[in-house]
Amino acid sequence: MHIEVIPRRKHSISLTPLIDVVFILLVFFMLATSFTDWRPITLATGTSQATPGQTPPAVVRINADGTLSYERQVVPADALAARLKSARNRGDISAVIVQPNADADLDATVTALDTLYGAGVAPISLATGTASSSAQGSSATGDGSTP
Repeated sequence: MHIEVIPRRKHSISLTPLIDVVFILLVFFMLATSFTDWRPITLATGTSQATPGQTPPAVVRINADGTLSYERQVVPADALAARLKSARNRGDISAVIVQPNADADLDATVTALDTLYGAGVAPISLATGTASSSAQGSSATGDGSTP
């Protein structure tokens, strides 16, 4: 007995839907992934009361042009970080207060905080000022006193 075999048509699998799905997944993961390295900067919370005999904090002012001022002098960020770290280790200062000028860029403020934190200067506080302190901040008084 002879059975006739009917030739079947080969079904080809289309790769177009598979490529579409892979492309959509690729786009999704590219948009959902962050490639920047986010590092936290620990900032100390301010206190309203100072204890008697406590060493004063160092006040670093960020001028409108992005330069850093400390003790009425414009100081490069790396040199300032080393200076403040050694002063903190000696016990000459209790903390570092970073006070940006009202016209200072956010980038300059974050760069200063990152440089100080990266050098091991701690604790660091970020001060906000009023209109009168921002006018004095542009004169780069940086003597450690609060305006």
